[in-house]
Amino acid sequence: MAKDKIYGYSIFLITILLLILYTLYVPIQAWLSSGPKELQDLMIQLNPLNLQVADLVMWPVYLATLLIGFIIAWIGITMATTPPPEPIDLDDLNLDDEEFEEEESKD
Repeated sequence: MAKDKIYGYSIFLITILLLILYTLYVPIQAWLSSGPKELQDLMIQLNPLNLQVADLVMWPVYLATLLIGFIIAWIGITMATTPPPEPIDLDDLNLDDEEFEEEESKD
């Protein structure tokens, strides 16, 4: 497998994994912090520092992070599925040193 495909699949899988973990942590934390007493106790157990996230700041940042993550995942899967370009054959270009010398002497 080509390096581009390995890099592409790696970027895709790591980004999806991070988005899943981010999704499991942020919205659930905000929901648990404003729920009934049992859920708040569970929140304290899951989050010993008792960090509070403001809803007005959390949701736009959360959605922007998801959007950026999906764009990165899209780039990764595009890298993995796009075939590599064909190599350029320099013999077919008909590049002669004489042409370059003529151009340099005209200047």
